[in-house]
Amino acid sequence: MKILLCTCPDGPLKTTIGPSNVKKPKPLGVMRLLDWMNKKGYNGDIYDIDNERPTDEQLITSLKKSKPNVVGISATFSHCYPNVKRITKIIRDLYPSTWIIVGGGLTASSNVILKKTSTDICVVGDGEIPWVKLLDYFKENLTEKKFDFQKLSEIKGLAFMDQNNNLKVTGNASQIPASELEYTDYDKLAKALGDKAHFINALFEEIREHSVVKKHPKIYEKNIDKKLAYVELSKGCVARCTFCQRSTKGFRSYTLDHLEEHLLELKNNYNVAGIYITDENFGSDKKQSYAFSKIMKKIDMFWIVGAARCTSTTYEDLVFYKNHNMISIRYGIESGSQTILDIMEKKFTTEDVYNAISNCAKAGVNTEPDALMLGMPGETTNTVDESAQFIASLRYVLNLDWNIGAPFWAMAIPGTPLYEYCQQIGVIGKTIDEEDKYLLRVAEEKTSFLNYVNKTDTPINEVHYWNYLFDIAGKKAYVKLIIKNKKSIINKLKDVYHKCIKGEIKDLSKNFSLMSKGENFYARGGGFKQKIKWTILLLVDFSFSLGAIFVPKLILYPIHRVYADVRFKLLIKKHKATTGKQKYNIFVEQKVDLNNVHKLTEDRVGESKKRREKSLRTIALDNSKRMKPPLTQEEKALELLVRGQ
Repeated sequence: MKILLCTCPDGPLKTTIGPSNVKKPKPLGVMRLLDWMNKKGYNGDIYDIDNERPTDEQLITSLKKSKPNVVGISATFSHCYPNVKRITKIIRDLYPSTWIIVGGGLTASSNVILKKTSTDICVVGDGEIPWVKLLDYFKENLTEKKFDFQKLSEIKGLAFMDQNNNLKVTGNASQIPASELEYTDYDKLAKALGDKAHFINALFEEIREHSVVKKHPKIYEKNIDKKLAYVELSKGCVARCTFCQRSTKGFRSYTLDHLEEHLLELKNNYNVAGIYITDENFGSDKKQSYAFSKIMKKIDMFWIVGAARCTSTTYEDLVFYKNHNMISIRYGIESGSQTILDIMEKKFTTEDVYNAISNCAKAGVNTEPDALMLGMPGETTNTVDESAQFIASLRYVLNLDWNIGAPFWAMAIPGTPLYEYCQQIGVIGKTIDEEDKYLLRVAEEKTSFLNYVNKTDTPINEVHYWNYLFDIAGKKAYVKLIIKNKKSIINKLKDVYHKCIKGEIKDLSKNFSLMSKGENFYARGGGFKQKIKWTILLLVDFSFSLGAIFVPKLILYPIHRVYADVRFKLLIKKHKATTGKQKYNIFVEQKVDLNNVHKLTEDRVGESKKRREKSLRTIALDNSKRMKPPLTQEEKALELLVRGQ
């Protein structure tokens, strides 16, 4: 049995085929899957489509060489959907009897995948155990492709179309117990891969290219010719944010029995000097985190935490981690409004966030407080203003300049309460065709405003204005913090220059550079006139930013709103299709009942006394109780997908 594991590009076909300088995610998932199936007696090959970005012709040539009986496609994100359609069709045309399996976060849309692509079966949730059970099944069904629906129904974690062409979901996948989670033996895996052993190099990143390490000159210069490895210390999350797609259930920590041996293998055999922790919740298992820190100090390797909860670290923890070679930590903040945090079900407060960031400042630990999300249900102009002021306070306490990072827009991803809610209020369709088109559009610009679906109780032109309000309100709040400081007037003026004006000049220069390279979103694909137009707009933006220092809100904000409206009209003129299909979700006409009882309005938020009652999960569950309960097998299967892990 020839088994081929494939990574899958995320994004539209136009930008995921052919050469690219864009850094891609490390294919850790397929490596873990290959490692697990090797332990269970199966050999396989890897085709890194995500990084190789082959054309259709190149893809066909590679598939003809491998002649697989079974193909597993790792579709990590919902944005992988266009490429899943493309890749599965090519495989099916070449090999009609080959089993095609799709796993990863995209399988929250298994109902769409199974009807709109050439996929045979989806693996929902953790893939290792159901994948090997499927291989056991395929081994007996290679010569004649056969669906034994009874046997398949006994494997937890599958979605497929049954004998009546109805969706069947067998529940959440069985998981590897925490005690059996192991670190991948790269040396052993290299031998198993043979002439594909070079694939392991895709798991590492050159330190010379890593922006976080560059902020630590001594460490950077010492290790500039070495690599950074990505290591997982736990699986899953201790929280269940209502916008987040849960691809694994619960939270499990790895044991550290063989970690030192694993890290030394990376250091000695693969020129690795630093570790990036990929956990969603580093620090939730305090005992493990401290033991890990001691190992890193012992073997003299630095490390970076990619994600932690603000309630999982104290000042003392941060000092300990820093003294044991941690150089940076990042927290999932998402919003500066307590109302929105509660709707997201973050289960912490803005005060918790502020304390965590303040502790980083006091401990001298690098962190980035930006990357907030706008546009959740319940979002209003007031909550956006709150978030802007809050992020300004975080940047101020960290002694960073006032250039707040642009927010990203809340995207409704299948398998989340946010997606379920959007279907309940009618802004995302429920038919297979409607969901298919939604997923194709989502992949176009991912989290840009063009693909935002309005989930709020606010008109879309006002929502667009939030892009500009967030920036200007944050800068206004930052200046206010400088003025309130007890420093002398001279020192306050110096702060305004160094942290506001100088930073703005730097930001303007960066935008001009991006535009000259054709990387500015609005100027992309335009000629000389387009560049002149956006040069003027960049200068206008620059003027507005400086206005945040001198111009009162009563004057600045109304002018800014008019400017945002002009930009919105330009956006419509450039991107809205006048005939045919809309390319972006923002322009799609929705059949929305304006008196929809399911909508999360300000009044409904205000009626909620407890934080749990404000959670979008609670709102979506409450809405579902008002609707017709699922009766058929297919309806129950869809509910399993909707509720996720």
